[in-house]
Amino acid sequence: MTIPATGYRLHRFPPLAQPMGAPGDALLDGQWQESALDLQQKLEQGFAQGLEQGHQEGFRQGVEQGKQQGLIDGQKEGFQSGFVTGEQAGRKEFNAAAKPLNELFTQLSRWQAEREQQQRHMICELVQKVAQQVIRAELTLMPQQILTLVDETLEALPGKSEKVTVQLNPHDLERIRQINRELPAHWKLVANNELAVGGVHLVTEDAEADAGCDSRLQACMDNVKQHLLDESSAERVSDRLVAVEDIEEVEPMLDDDLNPAESEAVNG
Repeated sequence: MTIPATGYRLHRFPPLAQPMGAPGDALLDGQWQESALDLQQKLEQGFAQGLEQGHQEGFRQGVEQGKQQGLIDGQKEGFQSGFVTGEQAGRKEFNAAAKPLNELFTQLSRWQAEREQQQRHMICELVQKVAQQVIRAELTLMPQQILTLVDETLEALPGKSEKVTVQLNPHDLERIRQINRELPAHWKLVANNELAVGGVHLVTEDAEADAGCDSRLQACMDNVKQHLLDESSAERVSDRLVAVEDIEEVEPMLDDDLNPAESEAVNG
């Protein structure tokens, strides 16, 4: 062997990698394949376990959400159904309880209306009697007012009357003659015992007319009575309409009281 001039010699290290086909290659290859199969099985098992766990967790969450949603929907539907049923039952009970009150109200209204009618008639009769007394007293003091009534009545009659018969109460006729008033020549004054004081009955060739104070007063009182009775009827109708509106207002009030409970139950 030749030694270099430096005094050192080269050393060759053996290679780390063994060439293919060495005796231990088959054993190492088998172990590697077994490790790969074992790893593949573990991966498959882990995937299956993860899939199963995910399925179970998703199923559990779905069931829980379904229960909660079903509970909310059930509460809402149950409340609505119960509200409608309760409202109908309450309305029925209210109508049954209000029926006697309505009948009592009708009876009281009828009694009040009859009493008002009686009072109005009594007032009209009293006014008429007082007016009659005042008119008769006025005619007693001023009998010439009777002749004024005759003139007004003749002007209202159709046509021109050539002959006029004026029928008067005997006392009125006597007082008129006492005042010595000049009367038209075609007037004929006649006493009539059937006429009351202040009564005047005219007879012409074409017509007859009652010119007395009582007839005029009666016509005036008829208008007053008609006005009072019409006013009383209008007031009764108005009172009944107000009573019906008051009863109908109860239902919206009940609805307003129940709406907050409905909202709270649905939101809860």
